Amino acid sequence: MKILFGITKSNFGGAQKYVFDLATETKKLGHDVSVVCGGNGMLVNKLKKEGIRVINLVGMERDVRLDEEVKSFFEILRILRKEKPDVFHINSSKMGGAGALAARIAGIKKIIFTAHGWAFNEERPRLQKLIIEKLAWLTVFLSHKTICVSERLRLDMINKPFIKGGLVVINNGIEEFKLLSQEIAREKLDIKLPENSVLVGTLSELHYTKGLDIALRAINKTPENVHLAIFGDGEAKRELQNLSKNLGLSERVRFFGFVDDAPKYLRAFDIFTLTSRTEGLPYVLLEAGLAELPVVTSNVGGIPEIIKDKETGMLVPKENPKILAEIITKLSNNVEERKRLGENLKKSVVTNFSKQKMVEKTLSLYQ
Repeated sequence: MKILFGITKSNFGGAQKYVFDLATETKKLGHDVSVVCGGNGMLVNKLKKEGIRVINLVGMERDVRLDEEVKSFFEILRILRKEKPDVFHINSSKMGGAGALAARIAGIKKIIFTAHGWAFNEERPRLQKLIIEKLAWLTVFLSHKTICVSERLRLDMINKPFIKGGLVVINNGIEEFKLLSQEIAREKLDIKLPENSVLVGTLSELHYTKGLDIALRAINKTPENVHLAIFGDGEAKRELQNLSKNLGLSERVRFFGFVDDAPKYLRAFDIFTLTSRTEGLPYVLLEAGLAELPVVTSNVGGIPEIIKDKETGMLVPKENPKILAEIITKLSNNVEERKRLGENLKKSVVTNFSKQKMVEKTLSLYQ
């Protein structure tokens, strides 16, 4: 088959990792694979290293600008008419909306949309949320099949008219990857902590929906020996750094910025935390699982489909730094419990969230 993947941005968050994994695996199976995306970020570099052709879409950015959206739509339509793929697999809200409509006009036989999260679940003005929800419905309606990466995402959309039969749940999948030992990871990252310290870590884009402000407020309520490492970059970085300084956490919190191949350093942490306000099914929790880390995370979106409270991790109510701090404090004093949770999570990830299973189920929709 000739398969064209589409995604809005070319950084390397969860949705981009998903596109990269599917593109590389389908290419290995002998399919003709290309990716169309906006920007020239890490996704582009990684795809080119794998010999996958990338088509750059000028003007496709996350922020909405009507003139650029119209240009992007006609550019996608032009690309589809030229490429004539058997399958157009679109990801992210903007690429999804413009791509689904363009693909229908171009007569593409199979239009697959993957919902990694619904933007209408984010904190926005009511009218804006309503408009985004209608556009999300239209994207699903125009697509032949919509993959929801978690059951929660399917339930968020299932009661909308005319689309129930098109919604399919296929969880994100992962395979084991190279991990550095704690000693080597900390050495390479130049992490030097006082004796008996506990390092809580997170790997996240730095923007409001990821809730890093909640993590900082929680760390402020933990004992002095608890430190926080933040891997990632984004528009909220300066705001978060100012919050850390204002809370008096400069000696206990370190912002690493973008870390190349960040997952291999996960064992530098003693505890992993993700404090998102909304989520689909985050890859980073699967990666933390393969690193056998104890996870403390917010109880939102598809997260409870990965983390079973007190079995494979600890779930915290949304936006509750007090309870987050209490759980982190308890785990920081209990090495055996951290080990139990980490081992249980790894077993669950290996059993239930394999990349092979994700690829096979997705390919079955292409037929």
